[in-house]
Amino acid sequence: MLGAKQTLLIAALLCFVMFLVLYSAKENRVRGINELLLANVLGLCAYVMYAFGKELPEIFAYEGANTLYAASSMAALIGYRRLFGRPASIPIASASVALLTVLIAIFHFGFDSFAWRTFVVSVFQSAVAMAIAQTIIAARGEWKSSRYPLGFVLAMCTIIGMGHLYRAARQFLSADAPKSLLEPNGWNLFFFAVGAFALPVLTLGGLLLAHRAVVAHAQHAASRDFLTGAWSRRAFHDISDREIARAERTQRTLSLLLIDIDNLKSINDKFGHAAGDDALSNFVRRTNGGLRAIDSLARIGGDEFAVLMPETDLSSAVIAAERLQRQNADPDASAPEPATCSIGIATFREGDTLESLLTRADEALYKAKAMGRNRAVVEGSASIVLHEQVKTA
Repeated sequence: MLGAKQTLLIAALLCFVMFLVLYSAKENRVRGINELLLANVLGLCAYVMYAFGKELPEIFAYEGANTLYAASSMAALIGYRRLFGRPASIPIASASVALLTVLIAIFHFGFDSFAWRTFVVSVFQSAVAMAIAQTIIAARGEWKSSRYPLGFVLAMCTIIGMGHLYRAARQFLSADAPKSLLEPNGWNLFFFAVGAFALPVLTLGGLLLAHRAVVAHAQHAASRDFLTGAWSRRAFHDISDREIARAERTQRTLSLLLIDIDNLKSINDKFGHAAGDDALSNFVRRTNGGLRAIDSLARIGGDEFAVLMPETDLSSAVIAAERLQRQNADPDASAPEPATCSIGIATFREGDTLESLLTRADEALYKAKAMGRNRAVVEGSASIVLHEQVKTA
């Protein structure tokens, strides 16, 4: 069976391994990674100092090792807080570690008591584990996409926290409680190991969450236009295929608006491409503000957008197009000139595919642009929507 010293050295080695793994993920710029890296550096140093405590000056074996161990746990807590975008107070964390150091010094130089040093450190570490668990519970809204890693971290925090509390209690209540950190035995050694491996285990949990964040970011990058935040062309095709299949199956209405920004080239030429980018972003922001949650706005070309509107018939689509034009024609103080748009409107017919629906909407859009732009045309007709008026050509 492994002794305390061997357990501490294995824990130090695991911290080093986790540091290397985390460092390889650092380039993904996930929040909290830097703090978890720091936690493993501090933890590695603390475990080595614990392991060779008998060979080191007492101030390093007691105050030094316990301060580093506490600081590593606080760094892990801050890392978890930042992984979930929660605030983390560095001053409070620093003050907590400083208070622990003072208490360790009191129970070393004031009156030497291994039991009280163990109690203080165990309670501190249990509190940190519970704080990480509270952070996980507060993030329960994110469990749908990260159920396994969140459940893993919560379970480990519970085991670590309870293990530390058990160790603190046993130090006073058990007759065979160890008199030195390197002399635990039996169940004491088991719970000592729980504490020793706490940091590598929590780092593994953080790594799983960071990986999930990287995957989520990659999924977002693949499905969203990087400039405007609208759905990408690829994502729009996936959404449209599902909605068309649903409309075919349920016999419900479905409409498509194909939109072209009329004067984007003019804005680029007059005011520069930054102004053109702002015009695109503002267009998406304004348009999304007038859409329902079930509608999907996508950027399918440089200045071309599409809006898929489930459960929307032709008359409702015309009203939506008119509202969209009005929203985007209003002057914006932050824009050099409003970005007007032309719109082609098509509605779902039995047997339609996305390609056939887009083709009819594109033909209507072509008519809208040929008739002077800044207007909307319904497929197969010359009906025109111009701001708040509906006219027949």
